[in-house]
Amino acid sequence: MVGTLDGRTRRGLATRERLYEAAVALITERGYEVTTYDDVAARAGTSRRSCFNHFPTKSDISLEWAARRRAQAAEAARATTPQGPVDVLDRLRAYFHELALITEDRPAETREMLLGFLYAGGPVFHRTPMGQELHAWLADESPGTVPGLDVAGDLLYDVYMGALWRWIGRDSPAPGAFLAELDAAVEIVIRGLAASFPSPP
Repeated sequence: MVGTLDGRTRRGLATRERLYEAAVALITERGYEVTTYDDVAARAGTSRRSCFNHFPTKSDISLEWAARRRAQAAEAARATTPQGPVDVLDRLRAYFHELALITEDRPAETREMLLGFLYAGGPVFHRTPMGQELHAWLADESPGTVPGLDVAGDLLYDVYMGALWRWIGRDSPAPGAFLAELDAAVEIVIRGLAASFPSPP
């Protein structure tokens, strides 16, 4: 029985992954608005019902896409940052640098999926998942009480999204333009945080 359930779970995860990859590919090729679940099901070799079982709305695919990008950037940040008293600041630099590299590497995907993300979330009235994650990093790893820490994650999110929307809106942005702008903008915020950190003994 356990083996059957495990096999079913594996098949379910494989179907979900096929659907996700098919959806992102189609949205990138055709655009978010015109891509349908019939298209996704056909590309993934499964049923339309499976699409709804795994992703009840098309917006759920966009939210999954955003979550995966954050996870990829977080993993890269953990792998590249040194240990130290203000390690969290280096980790933040590496995190946003990786997000910029991902974006520059997949511009068409980013543009179309970001439109889906906008449809999914609409105006931001609350702390975003990225803001929550960054706040948790800072709260867990910062030494002592740091002024402004409660809004730092949201501020970094705002900086990222502002740079991203400006980049998306440009006609044929130069290679590396988003990376340079985001690195510079994030550095301004990080320097403000660093100035508030207690000096190491």
